[in-house]
Amino acid sequence: MYYLKYRPQTIKELDSKSVRDQLAAVLQADPMPHAFLFSGPKGTGKTSTARIIAKVLNGEDNAQAITRGYSPDVIEIDAASHRKIDDIRGLIAELKFAPIVSPYKIYIIDEVHMLTKEAFNALLKSLEEPPPSTIFILATTEIEKLPKTIVSRCIQIIFSKAKTADLISMLDRIDSAEKLKLSKEAKEFIAQKADGSFRDAAKTLEMAVIQGDTSLGGMKQYLGISTSEQDLLTLIDKKDLKKSLEWIEAAAESGNDFASLIESLMARLHQQLLKKNNIAVELETEYNFTIKEISRLISLLQKAYGQLKYSPIEALPLEVAIVEYVEGGVSI
Repeated sequence: MYYLKYRPQTIKELDSKSVRDQLAAVLQADPMPHAFLFSGPKGTGKTSTARIIAKVLNGEDNAQAITRGYSPDVIEIDAASHRKIDDIRGLIAELKFAPIVSPYKIYIIDEVHMLTKEAFNALLKSLEEPPPSTIFILATTEIEKLPKTIVSRCIQIIFSKAKTADLISMLDRIDSAEKLKLSKEAKEFIAQKADGSFRDAAKTLEMAVIQGDTSLGGMKQYLGISTSEQDLLTLIDKKDLKKSLEWIEAAAESGNDFASLIESLMARLHQQLLKKNNIAVELETEYNFTIKEISRLISLLQKAYGQLKYSPIEALPLEVAIVEYVEGGVSI
């Protein structure tokens, strides 16, 4: 898997500039923090970064073992399956033992928000008074579920959704190593589809390689976007309802994935909205929508997106959204 194969191994290789900058500041601290908290959406590199910190703190001699996952002093715990107080008590019982071969014993607890209230209470004391050779790295996608007492004991590193430039930086690394010769447009398309997730971007690229076509057209086809959503926006912009509905029906007959289609439409409209507000973005096509029209159309598409899984006819929510927009239907 590309995401695992090309997982960053050093701070310099981290594709997120924001995370690199935050870590650079924290790792210069004296004394070294004994507890880190990584928070942010899935696929943004929290676990990879935790392992990198483990390698930085435990030195080059131990880096290979940490990379391969068999260092006796770096213990990874999935709180989704080890969430009870007995699991944490077992961890705490080990704290009295010094690291075996490294300067630090490092505990990486993923999805830490899954711990029970009792487990959090047990963990809190260890976070307050850890042995000097112990460091905790907690990772979560739902920081709002963590007790404030836990959050306050940690140095927090925020992992925001990856920016387009960050995603393309990762794709460039994979492209170069695999000699894929991806086009700029293909990379931009993958970055757009990834919704800020390094993992999803790598997965999309890998699936395109497996399908045997890494061209922009090939990627769109296997994702079910076999016709151009840009053409549909042109028809909507002209308020040509008949041709818009014909376009959607043709897309349905071609086997388009309507979730991907609506996501792509909203992404394009988002870019249009930024441009209308004088924010510098590159556009393939600039439409005549007003800011108010863009906002209304995005709202209608969001509503249609939420209705997809309940609709007996996949194309229907999008068709209704376009009818409401063109005919000036019920406002939402």
